[in-house]
Amino acid sequence: MRRTQQEIMDLYEKYYDMVWRICLVRFGNSHDAYDAAQETFIRLMNYGKSFHDEEHEKAWLIRTAVNYCKDVLKSSRRKHEICLESGKPLEAEHVAAEYTDVYETMMGLPEKYRVILYLYYYEGYSLKEIAALLKTNASTLRSRFAKAKELMKEYLQDD
Repeated sequence: MRRTQQEIMDLYEKYYDMVWRICLVRFGNSHDAYDAAQETFIRLMNYGKSFHDEEHEKAWLIRTAVNYCKDVLKSSRRKHEICLESGKPLEAEHVAAEYTDVYETMMGLPEKYRVILYLYYYEGYSLKEIAALLKTNASTLRSRFAKAKELMKEYLQDD
């Protein structure tokens, strides 16, 4: 099945912000997030199968974005890059002022915790659904979620 240009644009308008934010959580900077989000939609254009429903298309985009980010982060080329960005907290300008501290704290957590928190609190997925999306054992994911919440609480109380 080949998607029309209009179908691609509709999906892009509907899901781009979500995909970009997932990539931002994975990378911690908007430049890499932008590239990864674009790559996710390029892969959508080349994906020949149809989706069962709206939830399936959303899950496919999340899974594709997560996989792409994971591949980039583990690539040997990436390990030799030098970060030229300033030491400012990761892209906090995209968050409402009253949530900046929470966002910066979340972005300071290791990546395996950030993604879980983002998908749970911002995208509304259950832990069971997140485990399936990330292809992670459900009990491992629940442990990571508990640890992430504990770290967030600890860091926020320190401030």
